[in-house]
Amino acid sequence: MIRHSTLGTRSQLWFLFLLIIYTPLPLASNRPWALALLGLLTGCLLLWVIWRPGGRSVGSAWQIARVPLILLGLWMALLVMQLVPMPGAWINALDHRVIDGFGVTDSGSKTIATISIDPYSTRLYLAKACILTAVFWLVVTLVDSRRRIEWLARIIVFSGLLQALVGIALMSTGATFQIFFVQMEAARAHGTFVSPNQYAGYLELTLATGIGLMIAKLDGRISANWRQRVHGWLAVLLSGKAMLRLALIIMVVGLVASRSRGGNSAFFASLLIVGVFAVIFSKHAARTTVVFISSLIVLDVVIIGGMVGVEKVVQRIENTNLKAQSVETTLNESQAKGVRLAGNAQSLPVYHAEQSLEDRGEAIIPSLHIVRDFPWLGTGGGTFHLAFPHYQPESVQGYFDHPHNDYVEFAGEAGLSGFLLLALMVMHSARQSFVLLMRSHDQLAAGMAFASLMGILSLLIHGAVDFNFQNPANAMLFLILLSFPYLKMLGK
Repeated sequence: MIRHSTLGTRSQLWFLFLLIIYTPLPLASNRPWALALLGLLTGCLLLWVIWRPGGRSVGSAWQIARVPLILLGLWMALLVMQLVPMPGAWINALDHRVIDGFGVTDSGSKTIATISIDPYSTRLYLAKACILTAVFWLVVTLVDSRRRIEWLARIIVFSGLLQALVGIALMSTGATFQIFFVQMEAARAHGTFVSPNQYAGYLELTLATGIGLMIAKLDGRISANWRQRVHGWLAVLLSGKAMLRLALIIMVVGLVASRSRGGNSAFFASLLIVGVFAVIFSKHAARTTVVFISSLIVLDVVIIGGMVGVEKVVQRIENTNLKAQSVETTLNESQAKGVRLAGNAQSLPVYHAEQSLEDRGEAIIPSLHIVRDFPWLGTGGGTFHLAFPHYQPESVQGYFDHPHNDYVEFAGEAGLSGFLLLALMVMHSARQSFVLLMRSHDQLAAGMAFASLMGILSLLIHGAVDFNFQNPANAMLFLILLSFPYLKMLGK
């Protein structure tokens, strides 16, 4: 396979790197105007890569990442299907229930409807899916050598380091401030993210990448005597490894300072699980890898965590009290919320979440009824905030734009069909990473596989109590980590 290293392709690569660094800066690109700007930048790079003279074949990504690209294509096709007007009878055949007041118009004697209860929200959701798919394709196309893989990992670590430094600096002021006209509090670190929890999710991914890059740089040699050990440590201090290790420590400080229960728990759990897996099952795990992972757990959790207040995170977890109370919701109560029930009265359990400032879990159990009533194609991408009020029990107060559970939200908005497409994509990438980690003799391959597995597992754990995947910055970085095993295949 011929690689071209022209000035044009290098410029495109650095455009991509700058795009990765830029994406979390304007409120994590989680506003319509920020998403539009991200789409404009991504589209310009996409056209530049497609129409550039010479260079790498634009079909090369298809050759080595065919499965995830097909699944992403099907995911976007499903969202398009949600926007196509069709006879209301077809909609009723797919769903058990129709929410009054959304998506249905009369045209003559026929009832015309879209699967999405709000086409505008779904169009915005589709635009985000197109941007993320384009970035995935750009990464697999442009990052086509070992050197570029390493640079990609470094850029991700730099972005995480930048966010950690901003988060720590702003938190240390103890004052309120504005970022892009959004008022923010400094009680918890959150960088340029509105939510400290999604800021923690971003750092989980950048930390996983940094740990994988560090593993890729380990040579696997153990010194025989103290002189060799001293010489080895001095060599580390004078090399890029020391800077990388310092960056990891700063990002851990930023993660702990976010006070995110889900984020901290997910990070340390994924580090422990993937670390133990790598040590036990990898045929080529070096002793230095074992020492490095052990030092991460001991130094970062016990020492660094204790210095920056990990006990406050533990206290927040201990104060979380989850209780479920089953409350009967009758036919009349449901109809009063604008939902037409089929059959007899339904029993709707009400979920009382943690006794803290965030009653995030209250929406999860009622949201499962959306999945029940719209099982195949969902209510439409990005429509949870409109569908949930029709299922919200009277005991659950407040406005919910997300159920704080990514799995329930995906299943409710895209149906079980969409949820399955995303699950298959994640499982295929994880399988590729497992194979690389267990069988590869290449330290770079092992490091990137470790990063991919750890990042995937961490955000999947965190996704059970938050909505990181709905955030463009986090979703983009997650897809980039999913691409790591394919990048290694491309870089051979």
